[in-house]
Amino acid sequence: MSKKINITRREFQDSYRRHYKLYRETTGSEKSRRLLLFYSVECGLKSLLMKDLGKNTYEEFVKCCGKEKRELTGHNISEMMKELNPQREYCLKNITLKRGGSVPPKQFNELWRYGAASADGEAEEKAEKTLVKIAEWIRTKL
Repeated sequence: MSKKINITRREFQDSYRRHYKLYRETTGSEKSRRLLLFYSVECGLKSLLMKDLGKNTYEEFVKCCGKEKRELTGHNISEMMKELNPQREYCLKNITLKRGGSVPPKQFNELWRYGAASADGEAEEKAEKTLVKIAEWIRTKL
């Protein structure tokens, strides 16, 4: 397994802003736009978590979180939000797939990266709207 790149808190913050700006300015493929939004939110949340914990690098962040909070260091936006916003204002739900099964929020990046067909377009739209609300909330915190 390869070692993760040791990103700084500032780099996560800049990635949040860059991806979110591109999401807002881009038209075309909904899945590609949603993927940008997902990664924007993920980067913003990691930056906020690192700020709260007083950590400046991803390596420090991972060590601080340990195994019991490993979900915070991956793609699990829901877990990151629970840590940062315990009121749970922004709830993301699983998206059901056309060919069966469902995708939890921590795998939305895979859903949109690979273009899997969802059974309910409204669920994807709702997830996108919630991610936009989270992105806007992040903007007020950075």
